[in-house]
Amino acid sequence: MHKDDIDNLAPLLLLAVRQLDAALIDASAEAELLSRAVASLGARGAHLRDNGGDATQAEALPIVADAQRAMKALQFHDRLSQRVTHVRETLARVLAAVAAGEGEEWAQLGASIRASYTMEDERKIFDSLMFTDRVQKPAAEPAREPGQTGSVELF
Repeated sequence: MHKDDIDNLAPLLLLAVRQLDAALIDASAEAELLSRAVASLGARGAHLRDNGGDATQAEALPIVADAQRAMKALQFHDRLSQRVTHVRETLARVLAAVAAGEGEEWAQLGASIRASYTMEDERKIFDSLMFTDRVQKPAAEPAREPGQTGSVELF
């Protein structure tokens, strides 16, 4: 890589890292507000269900069910945040390697990046894009319990 390429690449990588940082902060704040609102709605619906008359209980059941579905749907935010964080960390590592100008072996950098992933589908995407015949694929991952691949427990 030429010095001019490095001089042009480093600021672009830093820009991408900073943009991802800002997006994660914004998304986390909004998801937290939404999570609290849904939890409050669910608690009020449960209170109505448990303390109201027959008519109130019947009206409260759909509110509680909607709140539970909404909280479950919020789990997408955690998965998205994990993926964006991994992209951000990858870009930061590449930026450090480019800025240092030490010529770190790309295979070592790739192995380090792959090891940071927590979801099996992330590793599969990485392997399909990054590993070719000239780069040895990593050893097989240990077996995981069913339902663990790409899943996230929030609650």
